Amino acid sequence: MPKLIKNGEIIENTYQWLQDAEQEVSPNSIVAAQKWLSEKDTIGNIAGIWLEAGDGIEFLEDIDVNQFDIIGVHFPAFTDGRGFSYARLLRERLGYKGEIRALGHFIPDQLGYLLRVGFNSFQFSDTVDLEKALLLHKPFSITYQGDVADPRPLFLRR
Repeated sequence: MPKLIKNGEIIENTYQWLQDAEQEVSPNSIVAAQKWLSEKDTIGNIAGIWLEAGDGIEFLEDIDVNQFDIIGVHFPAFTDGRGFSYARLLRERLGYKGEIRALGHFIPDQLGYLLRVGFNSFQFSDTVDLEKALLLHKPFSITYQGDVADPRPLFLRR
């Protein structure tokens, strides 16, 4: 079973990211948000949805996103920063409390920044050494700016 980083640990991946619309859906599936939206009355029980880089989050505003155990955000390339905004908006605007997972083509150097905007799990491509990536999980002990976990800047945290 493939592994991933979640909450600062390397663990077994218990969910299946369905990237092909023809794959069979199960209770452990993470399905494309647009597929779920068009088939939500018939799709059955799923673990969560995943957002493509161009999806945005506006279509989720009238939906209880906390019904999902997990929301994945696909990074088609490590240079595509839209996923950072999606995670922050899921946490702050939509009040999502569950797992937000980075999926796809991002790099270990981005972990600290991904954590600050609300991601808490990371499913890398197969070429990434998870032990080495874990070393970059919390690269800074103190940050000047606020983040999703604590929006206060450093001078207000003293």
